[in-house]
Amino acid sequence: MKMRRRSLFICLFAAASAHAWEVGEFKQGMNRSEVEQTLRTWNFDKVVPSGSDALFAYDLPSSPAGRRFLFTFCNNRLVAFDQEVEPAFRHFVVVASNYSNQYGNPLKVIPYSSVIATGEKNLLAMFWRKGTDYLGVKYVLYPTSEQLSMTWQVSNTCWQAPR
Repeated sequence: MKMRRRSLFICLFAAASAHAWEVGEFKQGMNRSEVEQTLRTWNFDKVVPSGSDALFAYDLPSSPAGRRFLFTFCNNRLVAFDQEVEPAFRHFVVVASNYSNQYGNPLKVIPYSSVIATGEKNLLAMFWRKGTDYLGVKYVLYPTSEQLSMTWQVSNTCWQAPR
């Protein structure tokens, strides 16, 4: 009986770790220095710390690549990755539709509106669960611009995922 429990535990652990997200060369659980080292090979125009728990890597507006990545850490381990893409509501619909077809109904939907210095800010975020991972898409409409990002997150001890 003990052997069965141990085998079941090992199988569950292996199944859970098999679901850990990986985007490009960036894997959930990497430490900050590994992410920084990997970023050097991507040749971003800028890589800057964003607070004590995040790195923001981006290309300047003049760059045709237009990449914008946000890496969030908890206890020096990568727990979230956000990738901005060309902002358009129709792109949001395509990504959300694809995720819904692949993972079913969203686990969590976050509608949020507020007023900022330049006017209204409206956010619509949707999250799906894949094993122990959360996949999401966020669309933010500002008074003079918009932002669309895809996010990959994992539960952690620093904040409640998904967010």
